[in-house]
Amino acid sequence: MWSRLKTEVLELREWPVFADLADAQASVVAYFDYYNHHRLHSSIRYQIPYHAHQQILQPTALNCPA
Repeated sequence: MWSRLKTEVLELREWPVFADLADAQASVVAYFDYYNHHRLHSSIRYQIPYHAHQQILQPTALNCPA
């Protein structure tokens, strides 16, 4: 994920990359939100990680004790 942050956010900005610490923190938080809630991931069949995780957590006959 950090390499994606570097290539998708940091390398696209001009120097200086961030105005201050608050700008850096806000940028990282925004990227994490994008990465987990909007960006499709090929390693999980082009799903969004949040949705894939929610599917795993849904009770099914196989993982829900009777």
